[in-house]
Amino acid sequence: MLRIRRRQQASGGVQTLSVEERRFALGTRSLADLLAPAAVEVARDHVRLEYQYARVLAVVGYPRTVSPGWLVPILEFEHPIEVSFHIHPLESASIVKLLGHKLVQLQSSRLVDLRSGRLADPEREVAFEDAERLRDALQRGEQRVFSVSLYVLLRAGSQRVLDDLTRRVETTLDGMLAHSRVAILEQERAFRACMPTARDDLLVYRNLDTSSLVTTFPFTSSSLSMERGVVYGVATRSQSPVIVDPFDASLENANLAVFAMAGAGKSYFVKLMALRNLLAGVDFLIVDPENEYGGVCSAADGQFIRLASTSAHHLNPFDLPPPGAAATDALDPVAEQVTAMLGLLNLMLAERGGSLDPYERSVLDRSIYDAYAAVGITADPATHTRPVPVLADLQTSLEASRDDAAAGLAARLRRYTRGSLAGGLFAGQTNVALNRRLVVFNIQTLEEELRPVAMHLIANFVWNRVRRERRPRLLVIDEAWSLLRYAEGGEFVSGVARRARKHYLGLVTITQDAADFLRSDHGRAVLVNAAMKLLLKQDATTVDAVAEAFQLTTDERQYVLAANKGEGLLFARGARMALSIEASPAEHRLATTAPRELAELAEQARANGVAHARSH
Repeated sequence: MLRIRRRQQASGGVQTLSVEERRFALGTRSLADLLAPAAVEVARDHVRLEYQYARVLAVVGYPRTVSPGWLVPILEFEHPIEVSFHIHPLESASIVKLLGHKLVQLQSSRLVDLRSGRLADPEREVAFEDAERLRDALQRGEQRVFSVSLYVLLRAGSQRVLDDLTRRVETTLDGMLAHSRVAILEQERAFRACMPTARDDLLVYRNLDTSSLVTTFPFTSSSLSMERGVVYGVATRSQSPVIVDPFDASLENANLAVFAMAGAGKSYFVKLMALRNLLAGVDFLIVDPENEYGGVCSAADGQFIRLASTSAHHLNPFDLPPPGAAATDALDPVAEQVTAMLGLLNLMLAERGGSLDPYERSVLDRSIYDAYAAVGITADPATHTRPVPVLADLQTSLEASRDDAAAGLAARLRRYTRGSLAGGLFAGQTNVALNRRLVVFNIQTLEEELRPVAMHLIANFVWNRVRRERRPRLLVIDEAWSLLRYAEGGEFVSGVARRARKHYLGLVTITQDAADFLRSDHGRAVLVNAAMKLLLKQDATTVDAVAEAFQLTTDERQYVLAANKGEGLLFARGARMALSIEASPAEHRLATTAPRELAELAEQARANGVAHARSH
């Protein structure tokens, strides 16, 4: 007869329940009722749990020599599987005694062969050396011996899929020189051995010493997880989330370089990274050449700055760093700003693809100093709070000079101060403030020739502002090659990449011109100074340059060639891993730039607007 008993809290005795209490207890639902399957069917080579099939493989053979992490191929198997270890330490004294008997047997066999004139058995010689070495290590206390069992539990929705999965796992184990067998007629005990009850009813043991056991440590997968980070994607092999904090102490800097062909998802990834890092307290400054970040900016209540030849927003290249902020970077902030101005003017005034000659640079250098002096700004920090000059003041300074080179430079500069471009970027004092945590500089409507100028101007403006307050910021330069292809622009970007870390700033460069980027000295400098790199799908015409720069293996080269949208390789902390970028439906609506999806979203918004109007 079934008896349901309970322990008395007062006396510790056992009391039999009444009939009513037993009936009540049987009618309640326990945790076991919620977790246990409705039925379990045990077959010859598998177990069926309701509508799920399960099979256990027992590893019975191990390779002779292994390196740490040799189980990674099975731990990061492409299909979710469960690996169970049972480790039991053995008494060293009894093992030493057994090894002594084994050595006597092996030595006797050697003597018999020697007297008979037979050649030594290689397997026996190896076994003798191993046993002798292990016995000596045990006696010195350097090693211990453990009985270890290793089981692999596979699950599938049908027996056919289970059989296919079994073959793939067995092939993987064979490639690792580890041999396995299906627990025939022992699947119930094998399944119990894989449960989190720490009981091994199957007892398929293998004796391993400490050094060998260490190499089987099961937590050495190539997943990446940082304590304060946000999800960047999912590791393709281990299916574990990749959690990254760009300002983590384990990273050399917060810089990230993203390489991908058009449409591979590079801007999509950066939008997700921005949305998630904003929640983690990281500010974003984005240079947007294609008007892709408007939705993200609106959703995050950011500041959207549209720069054009007739823009109402102005950025003054003469702006000095905020008071007190430049002391950590330069002894003379005016000289530093003059150098930055020369780089900008080289983009504005040089022939397309060319550069100003040294004499023209010296003329501009003197005229910039004269423009500062005209408003009372000198090397004295006390004068740096005065209003700075504007580009028109430089024009006046050049025209006042009687030098022919100055006259030529003034003629070329006139277009930006009094000509067709006078009402836009360079019209007056800066009227943009970084007062939001997400700031987007949109340069979509700028002429192609002005884009490098605007990107240089924006980056320099941001560089001066980030020194005012040290808080985590990421500066995103989309289509960075349009700036790096100019020598002065490349010097500026590579300089930011090297110095950003000191100012709690990270530089995110995005480019689809990978070959040109990597051939540039400044492009390689940006890459070298990026603690993280992301390679999404690559084009066949540029993959060779990428493979050489990143030292890709043959498999990795093929992976980035055949990757789907949102798939790639992430390089961080000396490791590389295959990554799949995942987004929630809400994030996807904000990040997508696919024309069909945008059209569908616009149509849905119009339909919702019409329905709302009719309801009122």
